[in-house]
Amino acid sequence: MAIYVFSLLAGFAPNGVDYAQGYRAKILHRLSCPVRYLFAELPERRDINFYKELGIKEEDMFSMCHYLLDHHTLRPTVEVKDKLAELMKNMGHVHMDCQDSEIRLLKDGETAAVLVPVPDDREHLLCIHYFSRGQRICTETYTDRLAYTDYYAAAKPEQGVSAGRIRRAYYHKDGSVAYEQIYTGERSWYLFPDGRVLTKTGFIEEFMKKLDLSEQDIVLIDRFAQFDYVQPLFRWKQKARFIAVMHAGHYFEEGESAYTVNFNQDYNYLFKYSGMLDTIVVSTQQQREELIEKLQEYRCRIPDIRVIPAGSVEKLRYPDTNRKPCSMVSVSRIQWHKKIHWLVESAVKAHQVNREISLDIYGSGSNDYIKMMRDMTEKYEAQSYIRFMGHQDVTEVYKNYEVFLTASTFETLGLSIMEAVSSGTAVIGLDVKYGSRLLVHPGENGYLIDFEPDNVEEGKIVDDLAKKMIEIFEDQGRLEKFHEQSYRIAEGFSSRAAEEKWERLLQGTP
Repeated sequence: MAIYVFSLLAGFAPNGVDYAQGYRAKILHRLSCPVRYLFAELPERRDINFYKELGIKEEDMFSMCHYLLDHHTLRPTVEVKDKLAELMKNMGHVHMDCQDSEIRLLKDGETAAVLVPVPDDREHLLCIHYFSRGQRICTETYTDRLAYTDYYAAAKPEQGVSAGRIRRAYYHKDGSVAYEQIYTGERSWYLFPDGRVLTKTGFIEEFMKKLDLSEQDIVLIDRFAQFDYVQPLFRWKQKARFIAVMHAGHYFEEGESAYTVNFNQDYNYLFKYSGMLDTIVVSTQQQREELIEKLQEYRCRIPDIRVIPAGSVEKLRYPDTNRKPCSMVSVSRIQWHKKIHWLVESAVKAHQVNREISLDIYGSGSNDYIKMMRDMTEKYEAQSYIRFMGHQDVTEVYKNYEVFLTASTFETLGLSIMEAVSSGTAVIGLDVKYGSRLLVHPGENGYLIDFEPDNVEEGKIVDDLAKKMIEIFEDQGRLEKFHEQSYRIAEGFSSRAAEEKWERLLQGTP
């Protein structure tokens, strides 16, 4: 039996789905499940490193593009020194210029080749760029050997033509061409040695044939929309079990407020293919009930629907020293729908009453949105107590703060809320479905602000958030009880409980 996970993202900003995959990867590893995590596109090293940081092992990651070769690994193991010696021998007299991120070889005063080591591993080779008369003509990319070569058309500035990739050749172990990819504008075609010419869909079907799924295999689908693999995947599913993980609700009603419409095409596809799914996994019981209702409404087949939270608590984390007094923290993607600017405005108002109040904002995302909030803090002269911390590993960060803040108008589970609660942090947020209501018990470990999707008054929300920020720090004894209750709530989301649910699902037991 093997589990195939579709799919890891290449070239996109990470989101909650990726972090949920990281939580699940640790559980599947403990269950000793053979798992293959698949990139639908060719990943770059930063994509691979991101998922490694989440806990997915590099040897378990595969790309569809590499899977049709007779060597599948994505890990670069060719040593720079060996390839450098080979090039210098073959190219004759060259001058070597070693720089921080590359080794440049010059012949007759012009760049002939540039060796690029792996950014986080200087001993191993990532790629080699070759040049002729100042223009790049091809790039070789390496894993455990030469994996593929990109060929470029020469730039013709006088005709307004820039250098561009026109062909990519993939290689087997013996150096023979496995297949080629020809680029024509925004489209590409796949040429095989036997003369076949395939579209992207045809190429993915070729990949699915090579997978040769059996009734012992399980396919986990985290993403549906805008990915070319969806139709071929269902066409060639054969007898494998298909499990779709629904990471959000994303239903909307006619006339619904723009504040709560967060529709994702993923779930349009999920409804379309519900008849071919064996199981759908959701994070909360309320989400399960609403999904059943919607499937019935649209007359779709209702498969087995399991409740397994997208995240879980490995352990409770306690502060090494006292938490910083009157400290608040926000952790999320910096996107408009997270409404972090409401938190900034509220913190400014609360600080006017309690001068000890501070807010640190962790995360990355929309540069325009970040700039808007930075401008806001400058306008209110709040830079001394509202700080933008950027993207960091926040695993050990929450425990240093007294209160976690969120103004998101929709959270399926709320992984950052769960992480905060597992660090004993009190929470102030909006009373929205689903996870906030599970993880925040008003008056016990924090406060939830009334939120009416059909009647959103930003000014009132900001005022209500500010009032709760002031109130929560007025009674230190009560705040300490909030911290204790957060730990108790977090115990109900233990990794062991999630592990048992996944084990039963994978074994096919209720």
